[in-house]
Amino acid sequence: MLCEAAQTAKRSPPFAAGYQAIATRRGKKIATTAVARKLLTRAWHLLTDAEHAAATQPAAASAPQAGDAVTDQEEVAKLRASSKNTLSRATARSKI
Repeated sequence: MLCEAAQTAKRSPPFAAGYQAIATRRGKKIATTAVARKLLTRAWHLLTDAEHAAATQPAAASAPQAGDAVTDQEEVAKLRASSKNTLSRATARSKI
């Protein structure tokens, strides 16, 4: 999957110059793998930074407020209604 993502990423400006430099020295397949590795490295850093930021947030910010329970119940009701509508549309399509 990473190599497929690298096929697209190697045409974007952040990766194109590095891809071309490696491709001329080592070959296209190795350059594509190098771009895939860069994508994986960036994804890893994004995920670990997000986990670190979530872990350092104060507990008071994530504590529910008094009005949140009603809001959450309303959101759950909306999600259930929308999933029923989606299910009924999918069932109708399959009967056609």
